[in-house]
Parts: sequence; structure tokens; C-alpha cells
Amino acid sequence: MKRPVANILTIFLLTAATIIFEISLSRLFSYLLSFHFVLIIIAFSILGLGIGQISYAKFYKRMDNTLVFWAAMPAVSMFLSFFLLLVLSKIGISSYTDFALPVFIILSMVPFIAIGIVYAFIFEANKRYVSTLYAIDLIGAAGGALASVFLLNSFSLVYVVAIAIGLLLLVWAIRALASKNRYSRAFALLSLTIIFLLGIGKDALDVDIPVSKDPSKDMYRLMGNPTLQSETLESRWSAFGKTDLVRFTYPDSTVSKTMFIDGAAGTEMVNIDELAKDSIKMRKTLSGFPAVFAMNFVKENDKDSVLIIGPGGGIDIAAAYFSGYRYIDAVEVNPSFVQLMEKYNPATFLDKENIKVQVNEGRNFVIKNKGKYDAILLTIPVTKGSRGTDFYGLTENYLFTMEALADYLEGLTENGTIYFTMHAKQEVYKMLANYLELQDRIGIGQKEALKKIYIFSNGMNPVLVIKKTPFEQKMIEEVHRIAHYLELDQDVFYFPYIKQEGLDTILRNVNYQWFMFDNLIYNISSGNFPHNELWKAASINLRPVSDDSPYFFNYNKGIPDAMATPLWLGIFIIGWLLFNHVNKWRSVSFYEDTAITARKKFRILALMAFLLGFSYILIQGYLFQVLNLKLSSPSQSFSLLLFTFLLGNGMGSLMTGAFKKNLSKKLTVYATLIILACLLTVYVLLPIWYERLSEFWIAIVLLFPSFFIGVPFPLLLRIATSFKEKQIISHLLGISSVASVAASIFAIVISILYGYRFVFLIGLLGYAVLIVVAFRLKKSKIVQP
Repeated sequence: MKRPVANILTIFLLTAATIIFEISLSRLFSYLLSFHFVLIIIAFSILGLGIGQISYAKFYKRMDNTLVFWAAMPAVSMFLSFFLLLVLSKIGISSYTDFALPVFIILSMVPFIAIGIVYAFIFEANKRYVSTLYAIDLIGAAGGALASVFLLNSFSLVYVVAIAIGLLLLVWAIRALASKNRYSRAFALLSLTIIFLLGIGKDALDVDIPVSKDPSKDMYRLMGNPTLQSETLESRWSAFGKTDLVRFTYPDSTVSKTMFIDGAAGTEMVNIDELAKDSIKMRKTLSGFPAVFAMNFVKENDKDSVLIIGPGGGIDIAAAYFSGYRYIDAVEVNPSFVQLMEKYNPATFLDKENIKVQVNEGRNFVIKNKGKYDAILLTIPVTKGSRGTDFYGLTENYLFTMEALADYLEGLTENGTIYFTMHAKQEVYKMLANYLELQDRIGIGQKEALKKIYIFSNGMNPVLVIKKTPFEQKMIEEVHRIAHYLELDQDVFYFPYIKQEGLDTILRNVNYQWFMFDNLIYNISSGNFPHNELWKAASINLRPVSDDSPYFFNYNKGIPDAMATPLWLGIFIIGWLLFNHVNKWRSVSFYEDTAITARKKFRILALMAFLLGFSYILIQGYLFQVLNLKLSSPSQSFSLLLFTFLLGNGMGSLMTGAFKKNLSKKLTVYATLIILACLLTVYVLLPIWYERLSEFWIAIVLLFPSFFIGVPFPLLLRIATSFKEKQIISHLLGISSVASVAASIFAIVISILYGYRFVFLIGLLGYAVLIVVAFRLKKSKIVQP
């Protein structure tokens, strides 16, 4: 095989396999572990790429002569790593054991280190074509991002990883045929034979992965209950995660079926036909759905249509159905969930003409159906799963922002009502903070705003009811009276128009206070406290949540505890760069005759590589966050955005191959164009077209800034080809990879503290600093024009 073709195929397959494996790992760990552990492991895994690239720069003399063997290491290490991860899951190793997390991190890192070594070799051995190779790298990553969605929706997770291993085996075959090793044909034949066996062994690779012994996983706790008999009826992997349907048999021989997403967010299946035949069972079942109490007081002429966001196992649908709503729309973000429900619970999800269940993102669906619904129900729609551009972002975060609440209110008819069934008091407070701040911004004072809400609780799941217009006092008095009678006055409790009652007494020198309503909410409704006292007086973070910082479930003031380990990793990476920069990269060796000049030049290039890797991730994160709300399916649409962004980068990189001279000047020019293109996209193009464009055209708009963003780094690599030393490009690749890991971590931390807009501005600042450094490089005597 001709060497240029072999190099192009190697890079394309290598990066495509890397992306597929990375996404597969995130899905695996979302199922096995709590979501904050997923961030830690994936961050360390990607760090492995940089470690591999820098390792090659250090030890290339030992590796070059045995490359055909090193080319096999990505496939071998990926197989062994994933196999051991499966073994650990089978024997029930939990993330809460002392040694488990370090083991998971090491096993996840090893394949990426091996991939980084082969990647660096290809670039070092083909310096003349770095622009083309980098373009192919980005295009391969784009292809891997798009293919991963199809693969995860079509095959089991184990088989998807087997496909990634097959791509790496193909890399080994290509490198073997391109080398002059006497065993080349044997190696190529061996790898192709294994690929063939993987292809025909699909059924054998359909391995069940048990949920880990993690107390935060509902599925583990219930299946581990000795009083219950459990049986998994069916499991499905998808790009969204793993969905399990489990049948539980109770000591009294009653049976229930419960659906889990990534081992959490358990929801019991409710069959409408069965409830219709058994009134006692109906009352018992619906009594577990507290919002149905409020729905009983809605007038008949306000029961035309209802929207349910996250229908779960169907209890929300059943409540709306038996409450007399004439047309029911339900939207569920997980397609596997809907497919299993249609198969096992058709009476609720499929058979009724007035019930329509759709696969869509709830908020996106509401935006497209303004003014349509008499009621919107959000009943604990919590997947506890990590998705999107940052691994800390939960799928449900965007459902609970101020802007989301505004969208829901616009989705209502004039007398429409929203029913939020929450987990605990703090969630009610936080959503109430969103509502009061939103009302304040449109000029409605807190007294008037709180006439549109009431809150009741059964002690476990408080319900926040928000009406588009003020409630009638007579109706509120009736609901309030019956709520007391049914003991729905537990925990957090509030009704407008009703006077507060309380008891304040001293008994045995202890002051006892009791209030009928939540005293803070009542005082805000009376005007005794400003509305922002709701979160200012709290010991936890109850501040209103915006789309710019959509972390509804973050109750930490400051940096969340779950981000501590990743943040230390990010700080370590920054410290590592500063240490080497101050010490003039003494760890990098240069030829003696040019050592002083070469070291000065490398010092500048290393700083530029770090700035490029860091700023790239910050800008990408912000652009994806802005466009996230246009996505009807988070996993699939995100992959489309990633594909478009990487494709645009690849096109920009490919263009740099035509540049012949003045490379440092061109780098300055294109860094400037990145800033201008990003500003134009964010502040001009998107505001004009955002509401009118489909997901496809939004992705096309993303090509504009991504094209320019793809230009500077291959230009930097082109400049680095002037070095005599072989390891320089490998070092720059490694530095950029390491910087991207730090940037991913800091993007999350900064967005939590200050918002994604600040992330965007820091990214632009990084490119501005790059312009200054590039200008210095151009003016110095240490680089050729």
C-alpha cells in the first residue's frame, strides 16, 4: 500500500475509532456510576491522548523501529481495557470502593495513550503533510461522532466497542502492509481475520452489563431488596443510554413493572385499561400522584388539552386521562423508553386515539406549540444522566431555567396551568425563585405574582402549581380547605388570599414556632420581604437559574463538590504548563548548534499550542450551549452539531495546505477572523435566524465560525516543521490535547460560577492573546517569514 494513502487511512480510522470509543465509555460509565464520576473518568481518559503524544516525543527513538508492533497496541489495549471493565462490572465493583475509581481511570486511559503514540508517529513521519493529516483527523472525528449515534441506536454497547476495536485492527493491517517488516502480511492477515470474526460474532457479543453496586442507582437498590423478586424483561442500549424494564414480585404476590434509565430514574408502568376495570386500584395508584389533587379542581371547559413532559411509566397520562382531559400529548426524550412502553404498555402509550406519545425534547416541543395547552405537567422528569458538550450537564437541566418557565407559560392557553411535581422543598424554592425573578423582569410584582401559584405536599413530593392568570379566591379557599382534610399540608405549603396562622410559644425554656404556610413564602407574598430574600437567606444555592448557567440541581454555593477532583486536574495541567514555560521547556532536547534559538522558538510555539487547545474548547462549548435549545433529540442532534463543527474545522485545516509563506502572519490574520466570525455568528446571525432555522440549517450556520477555527493549529504545526528535531510536532500535539482537557473542566466551572457567556469571552480572549504571541513570533528573529 502506498505510504500517503496508508497515512490518510490510518489517521481517519484512528480518530473515528477514538470518538466512538469515547462516547461508548461515557454511556458505559453513565450506567455503572454516578454522573459526577463519569466526568472524572472521561477527563482522565482524554488526557491519555496527550500523554501518549508526549510519550512518543520522549521515547520516539525506541518506538520507531517497532512501529508495526505499536500500531497493534490501540486495538489490543482497547480490548483488554474494555474486557476488564466488563469483568469489574460483573463482579460488582462499585465506584464507592477505595480502589475502584483509580482502576476505572487507569483502564480507561490506557487505550487513549496507545492511540496518542501512533497518532504522533504518523504526524512526525509526515511533516510535509501536517495540514492534510490534521484535516483528515478532524474529518475522521466528525465521521466517528455521526456514526456513533447510528451504531449505539442499532447495536449493543459491547458490539459498538467491538466495531471501534475492528477499526483499530484495520489500522494495524494498514500499517503492517505499509511497512517493510517480514511479518507484515501475517500481521495484516491476522488483523483481518479477527475483524471477520467480530463481524460474524454479533450475537456472541450481546453481553449483559449489570448495574453497579451504587446506592444512588434506584435499580440496584430495588433489585437488591431481599423481600422482592426481580426479573429483567428487556434491556436496550441507545445513544441516550441503557433502558431496562424490570418486573418486581412483592411478598403479597402483586406484580409491578418498572423502567430505569441508566439504572436510575425508576418509573412504574401504569396500564390505563387495568385501572379502568378496578376503581380501588385506580384510586390507590392515582393517590401516589399528588398533582392529580389539583387537576380535580380544573373547570371542564379548561380540559381540552394537556402536555406531559416526561410521561414516565404512564401515571401522568393516567392522571390526565381519568381527570377528563380530552386530548393528551406526551413527549419523551429517550426513544428506547417509548419503544419499550409501546411494546409492554400499549393501552397507555399506543391504543388510545386521544393520547399521542412523541419522541422529542420537552421544551423544544413546547416552543413549537405556543398557546395550545390547558395544562403542562412536569412530574419529576429527572434522568440523572450526563449528556451534551459537558459531562456535568444533565439532560433535565434545561427544563428548569427561567427561560424554560417562560416558554411553558407561552405554551399555555389563557387560563392554562403548569404542574411541577418536585423531589423536595429546595427544588420548590428554586423553581419559585425562577418564577418570581421572571415575573419581576416583566414588571409584575411579587404580591401579584404569588396570586398565580399555590403549593401543597404529601410530605414526599411537593407540587408547585403555576397559573398563567391569577387564581380565583373562591376556588383557592376550597382547594386549601380540602388540602388540609387530605393532609396535603406537609412540608412546604402555601395558598394565596388565605391569612397565615401560627403558634409561637415557649415550653421548658425552648421557643416553639409553627406556621400553617411556609413563613418565608408568605412574607414575600405579603411584601414583608423582597422576593430575592428567597435565595439570599438560604444556606444553599437557590438562586434563579438561566440558560446561560443551566445547573438547576446544583445546590452548592460556589464550586460543586463533584467538580473538586476535575478542578484539581485542570489546575495541575495549568501548573504543568507554567512550570515548563518558566523553565524554558528544559525537558525538550535540541541540537547543540541551534539549541538557544530553537528553545526560544519552541517556548513560544508551546504557549500558542496551549492557547489554541484551550480557546478551541471554550468557544465550542459556548456555541453548542447556545444551539442546544434547538435540539429535538439531545444525543442525536448534539452529534450532528459535533459532526458539522469538526467538518468545518477539517475544511479550514485542509485549506492551510495551500499556504506557502508568511505562515505566522496568516496565523495572526486567521486568529483575528475567528474572533470576528464568532462575534458575527453569536450577535448577528443567530439572533436573526435562530427562530426560523431548522436543526439542519443551524448546523450549517455552525460551519461559518468552525471553518476559521480549524485554521490556526495546522498553521502552527507547519511552522514547527522548520525544526531539525523530530519530536517537536508530537510535543505540540500533546500540549494541545492536554490543554483541551483543562479547558473542558474550566468551561464547566466558569459556566457554573459566571455563565457560559463568560466562557465565550474567555475563549475570545485566548485568541486575542494568541494574536499578540503570534505577532511577537513574526517580529522575532527566531522564525522564518
